[in-house]
Order: sequence, then C-alpha cells, then structure tokens
Amino acid sequence: MLQKQPWHKLSHLLGARGVKADWTGFPDKLLKPTNDLAETHPCFGRCGGYMDVVRHGDGSFVGVCSSGCDKRALRKTDLIVYRPDFTTIFSGLAQAFGINGVVHTEMDGLPACWQIGEYNPAASYRFPVVVMIEAQASRIERAIGQLAARFQKPFFVLLPSAPSVTQSVQDVVLRNSAKVFAYEDMIEFANDVIQVRSNASSILSELAAGWIKNIDGNHGGFRYPTPAGATWGDLVFEFTADEKLTVSCKNNRFQQICPEDLVMRNKRNKTPLPSWAFLKQLALTNNQMPVADIEKLKKVKQEVSGKLKKAFAMDDDPIEYVSGDNIYRAKFAIRANSSFATQEQKTKNCRRLTH
Repeated sequence: MLQKQPWHKLSHLLGARGVKADWTGFPDKLLKPTNDLAETHPCFGRCGGYMDVVRHGDGSFVGVCSSGCDKRALRKTDLIVYRPDFTTIFSGLAQAFGINGVVHTEMDGLPACWQIGEYNPAASYRFPVVVMIEAQASRIERAIGQLAARFQKPFFVLLPSAPSVTQSVQDVVLRNSAKVFAYEDMIEFANDVIQVRSNASSILSELAAGWIKNIDGNHGGFRYPTPAGATWGDLVFEFTADEKLTVSCKNNRFQQICPEDLVMRNKRNKTPLPSWAFLKQLALTNNQMPVADIEKLKKVKQEVSGKLKKAFAMDDDPIEYVSGDNIYRAKFAIRANSSFATQEQKTKNCRRLTH
C-alpha cells in the first residue's frame, strides 16, 4: 500500500500559506518561513474554525474564537506564516520528466500555475510540463483550455492530489490533447527526501510515443530512434553497399537503412531516386561534394534535407552549402567504407574505358 503523501495540503490552504498548525502532516523540510505574522490561527475547540489573533500592548498574543469555544495564549512563533518550498518540490517533479536545472515560471494570467520545463523524450519533440496547486475543478478546466490555446501541442498538467483529477477534468484534458497526473503519480516524499516513482519514466515514455506517432502521421514508416538532446553532429552515416547505409549516434543505436526507409526509391521502376545518389555522392567525396550547377542540385538537396529531418526528427537543415568552396557539406559525418569506395572507383573506371 502506498504511503499517504502530503501534496493535497498545497491546494487546501488559501494561497498555499499558513501557520505551522495549518501545515500539520506536511514535511517541515518542505516549508519556508516568511516575514509575515498571521492574523488568525486554527481553533482547537469544537467549531474547527479559526481564532482571531489579538496583540496586547506588552507584545503578547491571544487567540480568541468568535464562536466562544476557545481562547488561548499564543507565541509569536505560532503565528509565523509558512509557504511551501516550491523550488524543491518542483525540482522533484521536474526530475520525473528528466528536466534538469529547473526554473519554474508562473504562467501569465493563470494564478497558482507554473511551467517547470519541457519533457524531451526524443530528438526535437518537446512537451510543456505545467504544475498547479488548484483544487477546484472548474478553475482547473478553464486553465487547461487556456494552456491548450497557448501551446498548440500536447502538454502535461500536474495537480496536487488524485481527488483533483476528477472525471470532468480528465474529459477536458482529453479534448485538448493533454495528460493530467497527480503529484503522487510522479513523486513521493520518503526518508526525508523527494523521490521519483520507479515507474514514472515508463509511463511518460509510453505516452509520449503515442503523441509522437500522432504528430508525425507516420504510421509504420521509418523513424530513427534519435535520442533527446542529440544534434546532427552526433550522427555518422556510412555507405557499406550501393543501396545500404549504416547510421549510428554516438557510436550507438546502429541501424541499416536502404532507399525505401528514406522514401528515396522510385515506386515504378524500383531504382533509387536522385536524393539517394546525392547522399551517396556526399559519402564518396568525404563530405565535400563539388557543386557544378547549384540551381540544378538545389531541389534535390531540399528533398534530401526534408526527408532526413522527418526520419531523424530534427528541425534544422542537415546539409549546408559552403559558397566559398562551392560545395555541399552535411552537418553529420558521412563516408563510404573502404570496400564500397573501392568498388565504386572500379565501376567508375570501367565506365570511362567503355565510353
């Protein structure tokens, strides 16, 4: 059975501020004192409400319940207002999403709502992560609608406790291509520290995979598993045969690619398209491909760039034109292995002899 978590307290107190008595059950390590003194204090009598705090001329404090069920002396320390250590709490939530160096930013126009970063499961795919301390369903639903209008892509919403994730909230989330979790789904407070749930990573990666597939509209098509944070410079392309290309990232994730994978084969005559020949020429010229006619090659180059960006899920152009040297050069390493390069040279020499 899961240990009861304290996060529900964040939405139960107005403005997430209160004296120590208000924060009963919440870890002291996750509270920070303010310079404010409370004007009310929880009543421990039968009414269960609050006492008004009266300050006497000698500096002493007395709590008086308006219902008449309690009256007691209070110390100044009893009246110190505490607020949650949001930096620590949000940093813990951020760790569940693999977000480092978290700086939480309050969302403009959305009270009690912060963006703690973006979940980056692969390549250039980034999904905003928003945390709230709201408990009222109608306000949560309204905020989700506003967030959807701002982001225009899938996003995550984290709420303080499971009871906040009502059916109506889930319906609004589903309509807006988002996903809502309770804090306790991602983190727990145990052994005096915030810890990430052991299954958080698998839950998020499985969900993100569905979002990515939907964004791409690429059902069953080739998709290289480009890791999060990777750049074109981390990739190595190596031709091993006329229609075989091996791709790796940081000496890992080796995959063999053929023209079909990159949509570079003519559907009618089954021969590779000029875009495949362009890649092969980059490899055979050690990534220094001379450009005889820039206008003639420009369209093919654009086609190659577009197909590579889609297959590797990166936004920037992988191939650049170096005007000073009049060459095309890829941002990734591309080469032909020795046996294939030798075979290509022999084929080229034979063509010269027969013409």
